[in-house]
Amino acid sequence: MKDSMMNPERFSKTEKPLLAVDLGGTKTAVGLISPTGKILSILQEPTSQNGPQKGIDQICRMLERITKQNDLHPQDVLGIGIGIPAVLEPDSDFVIWAPNLHGWRNIKFREAIEDRFHLPVCIEYDGHTAALGEWWQGSGKGFLSMINIVIGTGVGGGMILDGKLFRGVSRLAGAVGWFILEVDNEIIDHDKEYSLGAWEAQIAGPAIAQRAHFYLVQGEYNQSILTKLNSELTARDIFSAAQYGDSLALRVANEVADLIGMGVANIVSLLNPDVVVFGGGVGANLTFILPRIKSVMERYAQPYSAKNVLITVSTLGNKAGLLGAAYALWLRLQEKNQSYFKFSI
Repeated sequence: MKDSMMNPERFSKTEKPLLAVDLGGTKTAVGLISPTGKILSILQEPTSQNGPQKGIDQICRMLERITKQNDLHPQDVLGIGIGIPAVLEPDSDFVIWAPNLHGWRNIKFREAIEDRFHLPVCIEYDGHTAALGEWWQGSGKGFLSMINIVIGTGVGGGMILDGKLFRGVSRLAGAVGWFILEVDNEIIDHDKEYSLGAWEAQIAGPAIAQRAHFYLVQGEYNQSILTKLNSELTARDIFSAAQYGDSLALRVANEVADLIGMGVANIVSLLNPDVVVFGGGVGANLTFILPRIKSVMERYAQPYSAKNVLITVSTLGNKAGLLGAAYALWLRLQEKNQSYFKFSI
């Protein structure tokens, strides 16, 4: 049984919908979410690149638009949950730094949204909102412990342990992209000071494309269909070509699977979860190499932990962050013992 502090069935007993925001470096999504986890409405725009005030104004306009489109007033919703790729103060929602959002340093983000809408607002690290969404309505549903690994242009994640979101002392738990797997790798971009052996520098989308480019310039794979794409190569292209038997694509896909499998082995041995879920633009396309990832994980992980863990991909895609932002708000309200619910807390 899940811990009562994170029991999704209790959430469904509320009546009001929630507003959710998934703020990313390139895209911002706003959704109206039912208490049962249904996305009732969604808006998406390119993220403003003109600093925090313009970004906050954009979010407020999107929130106002989605409520009007659904004939709602602010008092008709439970509150606003927001996922952001940022370092947050441990005991508040103060934004210390959001490296992928231009100029976002030392921002009273929550207060700015609260002042506009006069509603409860929760700000959460986006790695954690994605994990919450996947646990509530996705591939982690029904499991007590889940690790969510998001692989896209970067690598991040979040953890549900024994029915609770594990945030960590700095609210950054799950930053698996910083794992060190190996020190010496000539393919890695060593110009980035954090990348020496870091998992993100090996398995993120740009790193996968870089791996293919590295082999292309060696001249060993002139017959590969990937030569036609060259500078426009993406991880999706590589995985697709691998399924058709392209030799270069297969080499890259297998090497990436091995690197992912070794990282997952560390996670499984340390945390002994029920399930590991891959999400993100790259993670959602790992189905083809999932058997190899599992095989490598089983080779290196603690054997009993490896035997009992499920390795799978997200069923929510890019909706996980929105759903998780809504659920994070519900958790916050529950922790504060707010009187928004029809049941006792």
